[in-house]
Amino acid sequence: MHVIEIQYLKDYFKNSKNTAMHDLKTIYTKVHKVLKHVAKEYFVFDENHRFYPNPPLMSDLQIVSLAITAECAQITSENLLWSKIEKDYPKMFQHLVHRTTFNRRRKVLRELIVLCTEKLAVMMADSDESFIIDSIPIPVCKIIRERKSKACRRAEYDEYLANKGFNSILGGYFIGYKMHIITTESGVYRDMLLTPGSDHDTTFLKLLDKADEHLKDRELLGDRGYIGRDTQLRLFKEIGLQLRVPYRRNQKDFKKYSKVRKLKRKTIEVVFSQYCDEFTIRSNYAKRFNGFDIRIITKIAAKTFKQYWNYLHGKPINQTKHSLAA
Repeated sequence: MHVIEIQYLKDYFKNSKNTAMHDLKTIYTKVHKVLKHVAKEYFVFDENHRFYPNPPLMSDLQIVSLAITAECAQITSENLLWSKIEKDYPKMFQHLVHRTTFNRRRKVLRELIVLCTEKLAVMMADSDESFIIDSIPIPVCKIIRERKSKACRRAEYDEYLANKGFNSILGGYFIGYKMHIITTESGVYRDMLLTPGSDHDTTFLKLLDKADEHLKDRELLGDRGYIGRDTQLRLFKEIGLQLRVPYRRNQKDFKKYSKVRKLKRKTIEVVFSQYCDEFTIRSNYAKRFNGFDIRIITKIAAKTFKQYWNYLHGKPINQTKHSLAA
Protein backbone atom coordinates (compact mmCIF):
# COMPACT_ATOMS: atom_id res chain seq x y z
CA MET A 1 0.00 0.00 0.00
CA HIS A 2 1.39 3.38 -1.02
CA VAL A 3 1.26 6.35 1.32
CA ILE A 4 0.57 9.77 -0.23
CA GLU A 5 1.18 12.93 1.72
CA ILE A 6 -1.96 14.94 2.33
CA GLN A 7 -0.35 18.13 0.97
CA TYR A 8 -0.24 16.68 -2.55
CA LEU A 9 -3.92 15.79 -2.37
CA LYS A 10 -4.75 19.31 -1.24
CA ASP A 11 -2.85 20.78 -4.17
CA TYR A 12 -4.57 18.39 -6.57
CA PHE A 13 -8.11 19.29 -5.50
CA LYS A 14 -7.21 22.97 -5.27
CA ASN A 15 -5.82 23.26 -8.78
CA SER A 16 -8.09 20.91 -10.73
CA LYS A 17 -11.53 22.43 -11.17
CA ASN A 18 -12.90 19.81 -13.49
CA THR A 19 -12.13 17.86 -16.59
CA ALA A 20 -11.96 19.82 -19.82
CA MET A 21 -15.36 18.39 -20.69
CA HIS A 22 -16.92 20.28 -17.79
CA ASP A 23 -14.83 23.44 -17.93
CA LEU A 24 -17.71 25.91 -18.01
CA LYS A 25 -15.56 28.91 -18.83
CA THR A 26 -13.95 27.23 -21.84
CA ILE A 27 -17.26 25.95 -23.23
CA TYR A 28 -19.00 29.28 -22.60
CA THR A 29 -16.26 31.16 -24.45
CA LYS A 30 -16.67 28.88 -27.48
CA VAL A 31 -20.47 29.20 -27.53
CA HIS A 32 -20.41 32.98 -27.03
CA LYS A 33 -17.80 33.50 -29.77
CA VAL A 34 -19.61 31.35 -32.35
CA LEU A 35 -23.06 32.87 -31.73
CA LYS A 36 -21.66 36.39 -31.80
CA HIS A 37 -20.17 35.70 -35.23
CA VAL A 38 -22.76 33.42 -36.86
CA ALA A 39 -25.95 35.04 -35.48
CA LYS A 40 -24.72 38.62 -35.25
CA GLU A 41 -27.85 39.99 -36.97
CA TYR A 42 -29.89 38.93 -33.91
CA PHE A 43 -27.70 40.83 -31.42
CA VAL A 44 -27.47 44.33 -32.89
CA PHE A 45 -28.17 46.30 -29.70
CA ASP A 46 -24.90 45.79 -27.83
CA GLU A 47 -25.31 41.97 -27.68
CA ASN A 48 -29.07 42.31 -27.10
CA HIS A 49 -31.87 41.19 -29.39
CA ARG A 50 -33.85 44.36 -28.81
CA PHE A 51 -33.28 47.81 -27.39
CA TYR A 52 -33.51 48.11 -23.59
CA PRO A 53 -33.93 51.63 -22.14
CA ASN A 54 -32.15 50.31 -19.05
CA PRO A 55 -29.55 47.75 -20.22
CA PRO A 56 -29.73 44.47 -18.24
CA LEU A 57 -26.81 43.22 -16.16
CA MET A 58 -26.36 40.30 -18.56
CA SER A 59 -27.02 40.71 -22.28
CA ASP A 60 -29.33 38.45 -24.32
CA LEU A 61 -26.28 36.87 -25.95
CA GLN A 62 -24.83 36.02 -22.53
CA ILE A 63 -28.12 34.47 -21.36
CA VAL A 64 -28.47 32.33 -24.50
CA SER A 65 -24.79 31.31 -24.43
CA LEU A 66 -24.95 30.32 -20.76
CA ALA A 67 -28.12 28.28 -21.30
CA ILE A 68 -26.51 26.35 -24.17
CA THR A 69 -23.27 25.96 -22.22
CA ALA A 70 -25.08 24.34 -19.29
CA GLU A 71 -26.65 21.72 -21.58
CA CYS A 72 -23.34 21.11 -23.37
CA ALA A 73 -21.73 20.47 -19.98
CA GLN A 74 -24.63 18.15 -19.01
CA ILE A 75 -25.77 20.39 -16.15
CA THR A 76 -29.57 20.19 -16.16
CA SER A 77 -30.20 21.96 -12.83
CA GLU A 78 -30.03 25.77 -12.61
CA ASN A 79 -29.33 25.45 -8.89
CA LEU A 80 -26.25 23.31 -9.58
CA LEU A 81 -25.17 25.63 -12.40
CA TRP A 82 -25.31 28.70 -10.18
CA SER A 83 -23.47 27.03 -7.31
CA LYS A 84 -20.67 25.96 -9.69
CA ILE A 85 -20.36 29.45 -11.18
CA GLU A 86 -20.30 31.19 -7.79
CA LYS A 87 -17.86 28.70 -6.25
CA ASP A 88 -15.54 27.69 -9.11
CA TYR A 89 -15.84 30.61 -11.53
CA PRO A 90 -16.52 33.77 -9.49
CA LYS A 91 -14.86 36.02 -12.12
CA MET A 92 -16.59 34.43 -15.11
CA PHE A 93 -19.22 37.20 -15.25
CA GLN A 94 -18.78 40.78 -14.18
CA HIS A 95 -22.45 40.99 -13.19
CA LEU A 96 -24.16 37.63 -12.62
CA VAL A 97 -27.95 37.90 -12.45
CA HIS A 98 -30.04 35.96 -9.96
CA ARG A 99 -30.93 32.40 -10.92
CA THR A 100 -34.66 33.23 -11.06
CA THR A 101 -33.98 36.16 -13.39
CA PHE A 102 -31.92 33.91 -15.67
CA ASN A 103 -34.69 31.31 -15.82
CA ARG A 104 -37.33 33.95 -16.58
CA ARG A 105 -35.29 35.64 -19.30
CA ARG A 106 -34.41 32.32 -20.90
CA LYS A 107 -38.15 31.63 -21.35
CA VAL A 108 -38.67 35.11 -22.82
CA LEU A 109 -35.81 34.51 -25.27
CA ARG A 110 -37.25 31.20 -26.51
CA GLU A 111 -37.74 32.39 -30.10
CA LEU A 112 -34.22 33.84 -30.14
CA ILE A 113 -32.76 30.45 -29.14
CA VAL A 114 -34.77 28.83 -31.95
CA LEU A 115 -33.46 31.40 -34.46
CA CYS A 116 -29.85 30.78 -33.39
CA THR A 117 -30.38 27.01 -33.66
CA GLU A 118 -31.81 27.34 -37.16
CA LYS A 119 -28.94 29.60 -38.17
CA LEU A 120 -26.39 26.97 -37.14
CA ALA A 121 -28.42 24.15 -38.74
CA VAL A 122 -28.75 25.90 -42.10
CA MET A 123 -24.97 26.20 -42.39
CA MET A 124 -24.61 22.40 -42.05
CA ALA A 125 -27.60 21.31 -44.14
CA ASP A 126 -27.00 20.00 -47.66
CA SER A 127 -29.54 20.94 -50.32
CA ASP A 128 -29.48 17.39 -51.71
CA GLU A 129 -30.20 15.62 -48.41
CA SER A 130 -33.49 13.94 -47.59
CA PHE A 131 -35.31 14.82 -44.38
CA ILE A 132 -36.41 12.34 -41.72
CA ILE A 133 -39.40 12.65 -39.37
CA ASP A 134 -40.11 10.71 -36.19
CA SER A 135 -41.36 11.21 -32.63
CA ILE A 136 -40.11 10.31 -29.16
CA PRO A 137 -42.15 10.15 -25.91
CA ILE A 138 -40.97 12.38 -23.05
CA PRO A 139 -42.63 11.59 -19.69
CA VAL A 140 -43.14 14.32 -17.08
CA CYS A 141 -43.96 11.92 -14.23
CA LYS A 142 -44.23 8.21 -13.45
CA ILE A 143 -47.43 6.49 -14.52
CA ILE A 144 -48.01 5.45 -10.89
CA ARG A 145 -48.35 9.17 -9.99
CA GLU A 146 -50.96 9.82 -12.67
CA ARG A 147 -53.67 10.96 -10.23
CA LYS A 148 -51.46 12.93 -7.85
CA SER A 149 -48.96 14.72 -10.07
CA LYS A 150 -49.97 18.14 -11.46
CA ALA A 151 -46.73 18.72 -13.40
CA CYS A 152 -47.62 20.34 -16.75
CA ARG A 153 -51.29 19.45 -16.14
CA ARG A 154 -52.91 22.69 -14.93
CA ALA A 155 -55.21 24.21 -17.54
CA GLU A 156 -54.89 27.69 -16.01
CA TYR A 157 -51.09 27.71 -16.44
CA ASP A 158 -50.16 25.32 -19.26
CA GLU A 159 -50.79 25.98 -22.94
CA TYR A 160 -50.57 22.27 -23.75
CA LEU A 161 -51.47 19.74 -21.08
CA ALA A 162 -49.48 16.54 -20.59
CA ASN A 163 -51.68 13.47 -20.87
CA LYS A 164 -51.54 9.69 -21.10
CA GLY A 165 -50.03 8.10 -24.16
CA PHE A 166 -48.84 4.63 -25.10
CA ASN A 167 -45.36 3.70 -26.25
CA SER A 168 -44.04 0.17 -26.65
CA ILE A 169 -40.41 1.26 -26.17
CA LEU A 170 -41.23 2.65 -22.71
CA GLY A 171 -43.07 -0.57 -21.95
CA GLY A 172 -46.63 0.74 -21.84
CA TYR A 173 -48.39 3.97 -20.91
CA PHE A 174 -46.70 7.22 -19.90
CA ILE A 175 -47.74 10.69 -18.76
CA GLY A 176 -46.15 13.45 -20.78
CA TYR A 177 -45.54 14.78 -24.27
CA LYS A 178 -44.30 13.68 -27.65
CA MET A 179 -41.44 15.48 -29.36
CA HIS A 180 -41.91 15.36 -33.12
CA ILE A 181 -38.70 16.28 -34.90
CA ILE A 182 -37.48 16.62 -38.48
CA THR A 183 -33.77 16.19 -39.19
CA THR A 184 -31.60 15.84 -42.25
CA GLU A 185 -30.28 12.40 -43.14
CA SER A 186 -27.01 13.41 -41.43
CA GLY A 187 -28.87 14.16 -38.16
CA VAL A 188 -29.06 17.97 -38.25
CA TYR A 189 -32.17 19.58 -36.71
CA ARG A 190 -34.62 21.26 -39.08
CA ASP A 191 -37.97 21.50 -37.26
CA MET A 192 -39.69 20.41 -34.03
CA LEU A 193 -43.10 20.28 -32.35
CA LEU A 194 -44.24 19.28 -28.85
CA THR A 195 -47.69 17.71 -28.51
CA PRO A 196 -49.56 15.89 -25.71
CA GLY A 197 -48.59 12.23 -25.38
CA SER A 198 -51.86 10.89 -26.81
CA ASP A 199 -51.58 12.79 -30.12
CA HIS A 200 -50.98 10.75 -33.26
CA ASP A 201 -47.68 11.02 -35.14
CA THR A 202 -49.40 12.63 -38.13
CA THR A 203 -50.32 15.69 -36.00
CA PHE A 204 -47.09 17.39 -37.04
CA LEU A 205 -47.69 16.71 -40.75
CA LYS A 206 -51.16 18.25 -40.59
CA LEU A 207 -49.66 21.55 -39.38
CA LEU A 208 -47.11 21.84 -42.21
CA ASP A 209 -48.00 24.35 -44.92
CA LYS A 210 -46.51 26.82 -47.42
CA ALA A 211 -44.88 28.82 -44.64
CA ASP A 212 -42.41 25.94 -44.07
CA GLU A 213 -40.16 26.91 -46.96
CA HIS A 214 -37.24 24.83 -45.67
CA LEU A 215 -39.26 21.70 -46.55
CA LYS A 216 -40.06 22.79 -50.12
CA ASP A 217 -39.31 20.20 -52.83
CA ARG A 218 -37.76 17.76 -50.34
CA GLU A 219 -38.10 14.04 -49.70
CA LEU A 220 -39.38 13.26 -46.18
CA LEU A 221 -38.80 9.76 -44.79
CA GLY A 222 -41.10 8.41 -42.07
CA ASP A 223 -42.21 5.12 -40.57
CA ARG A 224 -45.59 3.40 -40.93
CA GLY A 225 -47.15 5.77 -38.39
CA TYR A 226 -47.19 8.46 -41.10
CA ILE A 227 -49.16 6.49 -43.69
CA GLY A 228 -51.99 8.65 -45.00
CA ARG A 229 -52.80 9.17 -48.67
CA ASP A 230 -54.68 12.46 -48.18
CA THR A 231 -51.88 14.00 -46.12
CA GLN A 232 -49.25 12.87 -48.61
CA LEU A 233 -51.18 14.37 -51.51
CA ARG A 234 -51.77 17.70 -49.71
CA LEU A 235 -48.09 18.09 -48.77
CA PHE A 236 -47.01 17.36 -52.32
CA LYS A 237 -49.47 19.85 -53.85
CA GLU A 238 -48.81 22.69 -51.38
CA ILE A 239 -45.05 22.55 -50.82
CA GLY A 240 -43.76 19.83 -53.11
CA LEU A 241 -42.88 17.62 -50.14
CA GLN A 242 -42.66 13.94 -51.05
CA LEU A 243 -43.47 11.78 -48.04
CA ARG A 244 -41.91 8.33 -48.31
CA VAL A 245 -43.15 5.69 -45.86
CA PRO A 246 -42.91 1.87 -45.94
CA TYR A 247 -46.06 0.14 -47.16
CA ARG A 248 -48.01 -2.36 -45.08
CA ARG A 249 -47.82 -5.86 -46.48
CA ASN A 250 -51.61 -6.13 -46.77
CA GLN A 251 -51.87 -2.99 -48.92
CA LYS A 252 -53.08 -3.54 -52.46
CA ASP A 253 -50.37 -1.36 -53.96
CA PHE A 254 -47.60 -2.82 -51.77
CA LYS A 255 -44.05 -1.93 -52.81
CA LYS A 256 -40.85 -2.95 -51.10
CA TYR A 257 -39.19 -0.13 -49.16
CA SER A 258 -35.78 0.85 -50.44
CA LYS A 259 -32.78 -0.36 -48.37
CA VAL A 260 -31.13 3.02 -48.92
CA ARG A 261 -34.06 4.78 -47.28
CA LYS A 262 -34.01 2.29 -44.41
CA LEU A 263 -30.36 3.11 -43.72
CA LYS A 264 -31.07 6.85 -43.88
CA ARG A 265 -33.91 6.50 -41.36
CA LYS A 266 -31.57 4.88 -38.82
CA THR A 267 -29.89 8.26 -38.35
CA ILE A 268 -32.82 9.64 -36.39
CA GLU A 269 -32.67 6.69 -34.00
CA VAL A 270 -29.06 7.63 -33.25
CA VAL A 271 -30.18 11.23 -32.68
CA PHE A 272 -32.85 10.12 -30.19
CA SER A 273 -30.33 7.93 -28.36
CA GLN A 274 -28.00 10.90 -27.98
CA TYR A 275 -30.80 13.11 -26.68
CA CYS A 276 -31.68 10.47 -24.06
CA ASP A 277 -28.10 9.63 -23.03
CA GLU A 278 -26.01 12.75 -23.51
CA PHE A 279 -28.68 15.40 -22.98
CA THR A 280 -30.97 13.45 -20.59
CA ILE A 281 -34.06 14.66 -22.42
CA ARG A 282 -36.33 12.44 -20.31
CA SER A 283 -35.15 13.94 -17.00
CA ASN A 284 -37.83 16.49 -16.24
CA TYR A 285 -37.63 19.14 -13.50
CA ALA A 286 -40.28 21.49 -14.90
CA LYS A 287 -43.72 21.96 -13.36
CA ARG A 288 -45.16 24.13 -16.16
CA PHE A 289 -45.26 23.63 -19.92
CA ASN A 290 -43.28 26.78 -20.71
CA GLY A 291 -40.47 25.55 -18.46
CA PHE A 292 -40.60 22.10 -20.05
CA ASP A 293 -40.66 23.63 -23.53
CA ILE A 294 -37.59 25.85 -23.02
CA ARG A 295 -35.61 22.91 -21.60
CA ILE A 296 -36.28 20.88 -24.74
CA ILE A 297 -35.48 23.84 -27.02
CA THR A 298 -32.20 24.47 -25.21
CA LYS A 299 -31.16 20.81 -25.44
CA ILE A 300 -31.78 20.87 -29.20
CA ALA A 301 -29.76 24.09 -29.46
CA ALA A 302 -26.88 22.53 -27.49
CA LYS A 303 -26.77 19.43 -29.69
CA THR A 304 -26.89 21.56 -32.85
CA PHE A 305 -24.05 23.71 -31.53
CA LYS A 306 -21.92 20.64 -30.83
CA GLN A 307 -22.60 19.38 -34.35
CA TYR A 308 -21.62 22.77 -35.75
CA TRP A 309 -18.39 22.77 -33.73
CA ASN A 310 -17.50 19.39 -35.24
CA TYR A 311 -18.47 20.70 -38.68
CA LEU A 312 -16.11 23.66 -38.26
CA HIS A 313 -13.20 21.41 -37.29
CA GLY A 314 -13.74 18.75 -39.95
CA LYS A 315 -14.90 16.00 -37.56
CA PRO A 316 -17.91 13.67 -37.89
CA ILE A 317 -20.75 15.94 -36.82
CA ASN A 318 -22.62 13.33 -34.77
CA GLN A 319 -19.70 12.46 -32.49
CA THR A 320 -20.79 15.13 -30.03
CA LYS A 321 -20.12 13.66 -26.60
CA HIS A 322 -16.53 14.93 -26.40
CA SER A 323 -16.63 17.50 -29.20
CA LEU A 324 -15.99 20.48 -26.87
CA ALA A 325 -13.18 18.85 -24.86
CA ALA A 326 -10.19 21.21 -24.89
